[in-house]
Amino acid sequence: MVKLLINWILNAIAFLITQRIIDHYLPGQFHLRDITTALVAALLLGLINSTIRPILKLLTFPLTLLTLGLSSLLINALCLGFVAMQVPGFHINGIIPTIAGSIVLSIVSTIIHWFHK
Repeated sequence: MVKLLINWILNAIAFLITQRIIDHYLPGQFHLRDITTALVAALLLGLINSTIRPILKLLTFPLTLLTLGLSSLLINALCLGFVAMQVPGFHINGIIPTIAGSIVLSIVSTIIHWFHK
């Protein structure tokens, strides 16, 4: 249970770092209101990644093979965009910031979890 809470907090921190990075390069396109919004977004993205994302990956497996994995980026962006639509105070304006945000969020989250272990 403690490990789950720590992962949730680390993912919220990854959201805040991602917001800073994307906002530096694309000002005003990726916005999180506060830490509470980041916590809710991290929770919802975790739920989506554990339930809906495996189904999407299974359904798009042939496309993933044809595109050598690039369609996986679109699935990640789709999940992140869905989270942004559902969480008040979290806004992403456009497809480019959504794709960039999903890439940066994956990298930042991996680095944070790598240092945590």
